[in-house]
This record gives sequence, structure tokens and C-alpha cells, in this order.
Amino acid sequence: MTIVKLESGASLEIDDALYTFVQDAAVPGTGRTVDEVFKILGELVLEFDPKNQELLTKRVDRQSAIDEYYIAKRKAGWFPTVESAAQDAADIGRFLVDNGYLQPDDPGPFTMTTPELDLEMSQNGPELVTPVNNASMAVGGANARWGSLYDAYFLSDIHGEIDRDAKRDERLQMVVDRVNEFLDNHVAQWQNGIRFNELVAYSVSPDAQGTYELIGHAADGREAKLQNPERFVGFNQNGDQLTEFFLDDNGLKIQFQLYEGGKVDAENGQFKDVVVESAVTNIVDFEDAVAIVDGEDMVLGLRNYLGLIRGDLQAHSSRGALKTIDSDKTYLDVNGATRTAKGTSLMSVRNVSLHMYTDMVTVDGREISERMLGVLLTTLIATAHDNGSDGVGFGKTSGPSPVPVRGPNSAKGYVYQVTPKLQTSEEVAEQVRFFEAVEDKLGLAQGTVIIGIMNEELGMTLQLAEALRAAQSRVFFINTGFLDRTGSQIRVQTHAGPVDLRDDLTQAVFNTSYELHNVDTGIRTGVHQQGKIGKGMQVKNRAMAEMMEVKINHPRSGGNTAWVPAPNPSHLHSMHYHMIDVDEVQRVMEDSPSPENISRVDLLSFPLLDNGKLADPEVKRNLLLGYAHSMVAYVEPWVHRGIGCSGVPNFSQVEEMKDRATERIDGAIIANWKLHGVVSQREIEDAVTKAVEILDQQNSQLPGYVLMADTQEKRNGLLEEPAIRAVLEIIDDALSSPSAYVEPALFRNRKAVKAASK
Repeated sequence: MTIVKLESGASLEIDDALYTFVQDAAVPGTGRTVDEVFKILGELVLEFDPKNQELLTKRVDRQSAIDEYYIAKRKAGWFPTVESAAQDAADIGRFLVDNGYLQPDDPGPFTMTTPELDLEMSQNGPELVTPVNNASMAVGGANARWGSLYDAYFLSDIHGEIDRDAKRDERLQMVVDRVNEFLDNHVAQWQNGIRFNELVAYSVSPDAQGTYELIGHAADGREAKLQNPERFVGFNQNGDQLTEFFLDDNGLKIQFQLYEGGKVDAENGQFKDVVVESAVTNIVDFEDAVAIVDGEDMVLGLRNYLGLIRGDLQAHSSRGALKTIDSDKTYLDVNGATRTAKGTSLMSVRNVSLHMYTDMVTVDGREISERMLGVLLTTLIATAHDNGSDGVGFGKTSGPSPVPVRGPNSAKGYVYQVTPKLQTSEEVAEQVRFFEAVEDKLGLAQGTVIIGIMNEELGMTLQLAEALRAAQSRVFFINTGFLDRTGSQIRVQTHAGPVDLRDDLTQAVFNTSYELHNVDTGIRTGVHQQGKIGKGMQVKNRAMAEMMEVKINHPRSGGNTAWVPAPNPSHLHSMHYHMIDVDEVQRVMEDSPSPENISRVDLLSFPLLDNGKLADPEVKRNLLLGYAHSMVAYVEPWVHRGIGCSGVPNFSQVEEMKDRATERIDGAIIANWKLHGVVSQREIEDAVTKAVEILDQQNSQLPGYVLMADTQEKRNGLLEEPAIRAVLEIIDDALSSPSAYVEPALFRNRKAVKAASK
């Protein structure tokens, strides 16, 4: 550890690797020394940690009071029923008002005063969340601003009966036909009823005013112009031959690449490629998608984040190809002037919340709030190194350069800080106060650091309007997340009774009202005028046919962004923002009354289990096994290999994306069922043991996977194996902790594995 003394006399102990990174990589060019940066951190910790501890104590006290409320009611003979659900929700709502947690009335109308942000915050489209400590995924996430719609379709499960290996030509033709149908119906129409599949070549020509027009040429010699010429926004040529053109629809561009002579393929009618503007925003994640437990892990994440901001991050794909940050796109507009289209997503950054403490830095031997460390260092990097790049390279003097030609991440100089798992408006206000202090310490303009609020806790949902008022001039984003939000609801009300099955919770009153409430509150307060109203993740990361059917509901409901698990799903989901004009949807919502079913009673309606669903013992065993398998499948790579976000086969052999949120909901359900006698500890342990056997079978050929139950000795000690111990601890913690967060168990056991390997 490196020691830095503060003026107060306190001693700051800093992980050596972290200190060296800040010294060698983060502060050069900033005019600051490494000690100055860590002294700032120490001063912030001394100022803000007392309030942080106070807020955490309030969480414990609040949850204890709610637990005692339900326990007392049950002792008095009360038991929840479907018929009493509305009255029960009204009763707990009054209790929360009486004990001062909630205000009795709506805070009244107000409008957000967030200033004009970067252009991407006004564009409606998909959003990625990428783990910062996986360089390949980080580069891929940044580059997902643009992607091949042909490739995304071809590699998906859409029309899976047309196998991409055995029926390659047939599948390619399907892709071309489906893309042309999409373009005709939702992007651009041609004069005289001509459709994209009739056009064999394209050209541009100036009209009498010198404005370029796009012209399509059919095989029979007919020519057609666009019915809406304003959709045509740019082009590139090689000599007098058109090489590509750009259309713009609902604020998103599509790049049409042509074969020689401005033509499409003569045999199947395909363009050389159709490249869609896709993930316009991207959250670089230091929280849910990663496993950062010590200085070594943090340095890897910070180094990758610095590379993303500077534009020089490189990584190799799974097939060995070098991946680099894309350059911006240039083209000629309809007046012949050179224009630039940003080549990468606008990147925000998500650091951890109030409850996370770390020993990477300590003050007089005491752990500090990890959010303070993360916010300070990522803000320093984002403001000091976000200068764009000119393709010359950092320190390179000869040879081809992997460094792109690109503008800065934020053209307006903002730092977009997503803050997860805040539970009250008071916590939001404290985060804003901390941002102001960071700006002051780093000499930044007030308002540089903007907040994205994750509406993923029951408390935040109940206080969303108040939370927005507390950050009235700084909010760029509010987002729903079913899994975390449901885990929170279960924990808060876990003593009410046994909770419903996981797959039935999506249609429960609390969840449908929560989704509507988030959008409605965002619309009423004007979040969408300068920011995003977000929707949650597509968990089945390879089920694209299902996604195309279901995820269109996100823009239909007024969400102007939604999460997708990878670039190709993003490219497909981008189609929905051409199919739906979200701006128009939101304008209609502005002029309409709020939905009726988003009252406090709806939000507090506990999703009670119908015991008849578990009347068959085999059904109950399989459900419990499915939940246990989900937990084990996620925890194994997290604890053993430090992989914070995984695409793994579920109990039914369907690949799903697993993260801390999936772990939280499964752990909370199992803990709740144990509390209410639905399952026993023995049944839980048996399910976990069986889940390990299934996971061993599924992963036996996976590189880096170590079988956990292949010998009798391992089976005998299975419940003490670090990953399995973590699963059982997460379930136990879901009852004893105030929020059912999974980090304590994950971190303890991951650290133990890392220590044992040294």
C-alpha cells in the first residue's frame, strides 16, 4: 500500500497498482500529481462518508420497521389474499407515510431544467451496457453505434428453419427480402410505387438549385425519386460513381453501401451492405456487469475506460482479429458540403451505489465508499482525456495506426454518470451534492457531471418525482429494470407472504404499474426533452425472433431507449425506432391523462403466490431447481473466473444473460419461500447440488471451467465450495440484509478464490 497524508492528519492507504495507474496513465497532461488526486479523494471521503453512513443506517431502520409491520400483522391473524391485495397495499402505504418515509401527497407539477445535452440524448434508439473490464466487449460496445443489418439478421434465429450453413443462399435471400420490406414500409418510399427490390442501381444528381437528389434505377429503365426527398441526407462517390448513400428516418441514419457502378447485386438484389445507426448510447459499466473486487480489477477497468475515452483501446476478438475504435463517418450532404457522423456510441459510465465499500483505498485503516473512488477517477479521466483523436496514434511514429479519426465522446463536455440502486430522493440529493464537490475539487464548470437515475428499487419508484426534483437540472436518464426492481419489491415486502413464481411476476400489478409509472413520471416532468426514458434488458440474448416481436413494445409505450445485450441485437432493435415514431408517442402522452393503474396502491401490491401452482411436488422441485441453476450458473464464473456478466444456458437449455440482478431476484424468491415454509433448507441444498451436476454437464467442454462435482470428495464438500457457498449466502442475506443485495457474498468468495490462487 502507498501512504498519502492528508492535511487533517488522516492517513490514506492506496493499493499500489491503483496508485501507479493514476500516476502513470490518468494524471499525465492534467497538471495534477497523483498525490493531489488522492488527497482530493481523501478530503471527499472525510466530508461525505458520515452522510453516506447515515443514509445506509436509514435503509436498515426503514426495512426493519417494514419487517416488524408485517410480522405484527401476521401475529394478529392477518394473512394476505388476492381479494385483500388493494386494501393491504393501501395499509402499507399509510404506514410508510405515517413513519415519514413517504410524503402524503404528490409533490406537485414541476419541469426538469437539464440543459441541452449531446445530440445522442435527443436520438431515440437502443442502448448497450458493456462490462468495462472486458476490452473486446468494450470496443464492440463503442462501435455498436453502427452495424450491419444484413449480418444481424443472417446470424439470428429469425426464420431459424432456413439454416445458415445448409441453406446459405436461401437464407441470404430471406435477409435481403426482409430488409427491403422493412425499408419500404418504415424508412423510405419511392415515386410511382417502385419498391427497393425493383431497383438495381442508384445515382445522385443536382437539381436546378444545385441540391443533390437521390435517384433509383429499375431494371426496365424506369427512374424514381424519393417521395420524401428530405430522407436523403448524404452520399459518397468514387469519381462520378456513387459508392454509398445515407437516409435519415426518425433521427437515425442508415448507410447503404453499393457495388461498383452504384449497383446492387444482380443475382439477389442485395446492397453491398446496409449499415444501420444502432446503439446511439452505451453505458460503460463498473457495476452490475463486472467482477471488480480489488485494485487489480479496478485498474483493468480504469485502463479500459481511459482507452475508450481516448480512442486507443484495442482488443482481440474470440477469433483473434484485432478490434479498434471506429473512426467517425464522413460524407457529402445534399449541398455538397462535407459532414461528419459520429462513429461511436455516446458513452456514459455506471459506478456503484452507496452500499459498496472497498479496501482498495482506506482512511486510517477504514474502507471507503467505492462510489466516491469511482466517480472521482472516471470523472477525472472523462474530463481530462476526452479530446478526440486524429489517427496519428499515441506514441506511434510509423506504420498503420489503430487510432481513429474521431471527435470527443461528449462534444459538449459532459460526464454522464449513471447511479444505480438509489432508494430515496434524499440519496439522489446527496449524490448531486457529491457531484458538485467533485466539480469544485477538479476545477470543472458546475453542471458538468450529469446523473442517470436507475429506477430499480421500490423506494425509488415510490419517490421518483421527488428524486427528479432533487436533481432537477442534472438528469439525463431514468431507467426501469424488472429483475432488480422485483428483487427489491420481494425483499421490502418479504414478510407479507410467499411470493409468486418468477415467470408470472412480469404481469403482476406491481410491475405493470411500475413500468407505466416510470414513463408517465418522465413525461410529466420533461425528462424526455433533454434525456432518455429507458426500458430494461432483453435477457434471452440469442432469442432475436422473440425480441423482434416483444421489444417493439418499449418504443410503443414511450420509452426512447431500451437495453440490448450485444451489438447484433442492437442493430435489430434499431428497426423498432423506425417502425415507431417515439417522439410522436410521447407528444400524445403529454396531451393525455396519466394511466389510471399507477397509483401508490398498485405499486405496493404484493405479488402473492397461489399455493395451487405448487400443489404438484414435481412442479415445485423443478421450479426450485430452475432458480438454483440460474444462481449457480451465474455465480460460478463470477467467483471462479471473475466474469461479471455471462451468457449461459438456463435450466431449459436456452441461453440467457446473467448478472447481479438475475441473482438478486432468484435469491430473494428462494429466501422468501424458505421464510414462509414453501421450501426447506434441505430442499434448497438438494436443488443447488443437482444444479451443480447439471452445470458440470453443460460446461464440461468449456475452456477454463473446472468441474465441481466430478469426484466423491468434491461432492462431499460441495456446500463449502466457494461458488456454492456464495449462492447459499446470497439466499441467507436476502432475509438478513436490508436490500437483498448480492455483492457481500460474491465479493467474500471471489476474494477468497483470488487469495488461494496466489
